[in-house]
Formats: sequence, C-alpha cells, structure tokens
Amino acid sequence: MRTWSTGTLDLPVRGSDVNATGASRQDGSLRGDKRRSVSGLLRRDSSGLVDLQGDNWGSRDSGPLISKWEQLTLAPDLLRSLNKFGIGPPNKIQQRALPFLLRGADIIAQAPPTQERIAAYVIPAIQIAITSIANQPVNRGPLVIMISTTVDQATQAQRMIRDLGGPIGVRSALGVGTTNGELAQELRLLQQNMPHVICGTPQKLHALFTSPNGLVGSEVKFLVLDEVDQLIARNLHEFVFNIVKLFPSPRSRPLSSSAPGSNAAPGSSTFGPNLDSSGNRRFSVVTPSPDPSGQKTSQSVERQTALFSNTVPQDVLNLATAIQLREPVRVLVRRDGNVTQAEASQGGSRGLRQYYLYLAFTAGGRADPMAATSGGGLGIIGSGRGSTSAESVQAREWKLDALADLFDDVDVPQAIVHVGGMTALDSVVYKLASRGLEAVPLHGDMNAATKMAALNKYRSNASVMMRQPTTKVLVVYDVQVKEISHIPLVINYDLPKAVEEYAHRVAPAISPNNYTRAGVVINFVTATGGDVEMLRSIECFYKIKCPEVPMSLRDIV
Repeated sequence: MRTWSTGTLDLPVRGSDVNATGASRQDGSLRGDKRRSVSGLLRRDSSGLVDLQGDNWGSRDSGPLISKWEQLTLAPDLLRSLNKFGIGPPNKIQQRALPFLLRGADIIAQAPPTQERIAAYVIPAIQIAITSIANQPVNRGPLVIMISTTVDQATQAQRMIRDLGGPIGVRSALGVGTTNGELAQELRLLQQNMPHVICGTPQKLHALFTSPNGLVGSEVKFLVLDEVDQLIARNLHEFVFNIVKLFPSPRSRPLSSSAPGSNAAPGSSTFGPNLDSSGNRRFSVVTPSPDPSGQKTSQSVERQTALFSNTVPQDVLNLATAIQLREPVRVLVRRDGNVTQAEASQGGSRGLRQYYLYLAFTAGGRADPMAATSGGGLGIIGSGRGSTSAESVQAREWKLDALADLFDDVDVPQAIVHVGGMTALDSVVYKLASRGLEAVPLHGDMNAATKMAALNKYRSNASVMMRQPTTKVLVVYDVQVKEISHIPLVINYDLPKAVEEYAHRVAPAISPNNYTRAGVVINFVTATGGDVEMLRSIECFYKIKCPEVPMSLRDIV
C-alpha cells in the first residue's frame, strides 16, 4: 500500500536567466548534439497551467461546506456504515466535493492524493449503488466505474467500498493485472454475480469491456477518473476514451440550480489529435457508441463524471472536454493549513537550486531537431509514442553517457541518483563504476540489514589506500533516503511516477539552516515517456520553475 505524504515543499521560484542555448561545450562532454533547449516549449506550456493563486477556478472555496455526515443526503444504511467504521468528520476535499457529487454534478477536483480524497468519490458511488438497488435489484452491468492510474490506488478504493458498502449489499470488484488467457474466466465470474462497482486500471478495464462477451457499459451511472494528470503522462488516456464510448451519454439537462464555483467546460469544438497552440495535448471529443448487446438503454440513464487529480494543467481540462463533462464544478483543496510543523520546516528549502537537462535522442545517435511530422512537429513530445525498439535501446545508451559525462564535469564528494527500475539501477551502477566512481546501489527489495550496510558504505570515508578521494554515488530505486543530509548533488535520472515522491527525493539536498549552502537537483527529461508532462506537473504542484542546467556545471555545484 502506498503511503502518501501530506507534507509540502515551498521552494523559492528562481528566474530563468540561465544560459539555455544548448551550445556545444569545449571539453566535449554533453555535447550540443546530445541535448536541445526546450525553454520555448516550457514557456508555451506554462500558459496552459492553472494559476493556483489566481481566479481561474472561480469561487472555488465558496461552495457549500458541511461539518458532519448527517448534513448530507445519504442513505441511512450508509450513514450507519460510516459511523460503524469510525470514519471521521468530513475533511476539506469531502466538504467541497460531496455536496456537488450527491446532486449529480460533474466535477474536476484538484487535491492531494490521500485516503480522504478516495473517500470523496467512494461515498457517492455507494450512495448511487444503494439507490439503484432499491429501484432495480438486478443489474446487467456495473453501475459505477472507477479508473485509477496505479494498482495501489485502485486497490485502496475497492477495499474502502468493500468495507463501507459490502455489509449493506453493495458488491464490488477489482480489475487489475495482466490481460492474459484468464480473461474469459474472469468475465464469467463477474457476469455470474455482477458487481455494482468496479475499480481498476485503464488497461484491465479496457480489456474487460472491449473483449468478446465483455461487460455491458450501458448501465454505468457514475464514472470516476483518479490521478488524471498521471494517467495522461503515462499515455493511458486512449484506453479511457475507448471505454467511455460504451457508457451512456453525459447529462443532457442542466441541474436545477447553478452550483457555487461551477464553470463551463472549455469550448465544445472538436479537438485535433495532437497539440493545441499552447503546446498542450489535445483530444478528440468522445461520442458514446450504441449498446453492443443490441438492447436499448433507458433514456433515464445518464452518466455523471468526476475527475480527481494532483495537478490540473490544460491537458486535464482538454481531457474533460473530450469525455464531455457537463458544466463541471471545479474544486480546489490547497495543501496549506494541513501541514505539520516538521513538514513545514522541511519546506524551507533555503535556496535549493533545481534544473532540468533535456535529452532528445533518435536511433541515429543525434538529437531530434524538432523535425516536422504529420502531427505538427510536437506531436510526440512527452507522448511516449513513436519510438521503435532500436530507438529505445539507443536512447538508454545516450542517457547513460549523459549521466557519466555530467559527473566528469563536476567535483563533488557525494551524490544521489534516483532511477525508475531495477534494470536502470544495474545499468547506472555499472556505467558509473566504469568511469571510476564508487557507485552504491540501494533498492526496496533489500532487507533492513543490507540497506543499512549500503548506507554505511556510502557514508564512510574514502580508504586510506586510495591515492585520491573518489566521488561516492548512491543509486536509489524505490527507497526513501531519510538518514542522509547535506548532499551537494541529487539527480533524478528517471523522474518520479507521482509528484508527491519528488519532495522525498530532493530532501537530502535541502539546507538544514541558514549557514550552509543548499544542494543542486538536476532532473533528466527525455522526449518520450511522459517526462515533459511530469516536469510540468512538479513545477505546478510545488510552485517552482526549473531552468535548463547551465553549460558550466562547476559554477552551480
């Protein structure tokens, strides 16, 4: 189970006056043909970000607030279940989102990823299921679909539904894992005892609905998309679009009264397949398909949709338009006011300097100079598509070379490199060791004793037998490094999968007082795999701006 941080990292905004021309260095390392400045791209992208301090969200905090569950129009059985399981009083996201969701409104909610955020859509899902059971005891298909980007998030949602709704007759199922030959058996089991709520990942749910004799989507009344920014960054939105085509049409009539803080969705014009004029991803409007079973759907079934996300850049708003949210209420829950003193002190970064290093490679070993494509030139930026296997292998080699060249350019006693998988960890350790650096691996599969031994080796002084001190590099995967501080250089070789993880990664570089210099953070950003979107989400989430790393690294490290 993922443990989400409720902390904050209030980093100072630095100017973008860093030299980002991408000119070739004289010493030959990290040459100009290996990197390309995207300062212009990020400037275009910034126009699509939601201004968290501005008025883009209307009267987002003026909605109806509730302080106890009894103030909501919940079924008596659900109220008893909430009290039985000791669910505390509604918190901020629940106070702002639940009144609108229970009225049937579509919403776009930006809030930290916590158990309380999951409860904000689990509770109305159970309410819808209970109401439908009373009116229609037998359902041909699921009534509620919850799509989460990660297995952890989907599992947490399903367990909460099982605990709160199971005792009062709400059936739920979890759809995660691979789509292998057991899919037909899984479908038979689901159809024998059709669940009211299904939680799952986009790939698995897509298989369950689109396979022969798949699930019927014409009875879905409530659709939830969680971690939408991550869903887009990982290029999973096409699965969602294909699923939504099988669901009922969105609400066609306006709600009885205008909800506070509601705003119309962005224009209803059909989007092109690539990017808009601001460099943000665009999506075509999804139109529901006829029921594949051939049976007519009741005209009273209309789809309500709720989007939850850590950040809401323009990509998320474009997706909301594509799946036809109707006059969505926009809910924003700030992180301030819910921070402990320890986390607040960590947030005082005292001059932490953060940069990105942009790497755009092709199989030919040259940086891709934004060549024109049928999509307009920027169609695959951050999309993770359009690269062949040969290109991927070549890109990994160039990325390793760029990392090794970077260490040739700086003189630091210690550094931390964060990677995104065991394969990358082994490759980085081998590469750095081949350049004469002392690379120490640290990963989540190690037991406690092995982890402690790795940390002690990293912290120990250089051997007296060595003629000159060697840079020690801790290569980390899936571990929070809490025991180490005063690290001059932290490199995100692979960006984190969730914006919350970024604060833990950079913590060792933060200065503990006003008298020591903070470290440097360098984020590797590649043209594919969603790195551009993730960097944008990190900047928006922490209210920072990462300029491109300067050509002379010795000036900053």
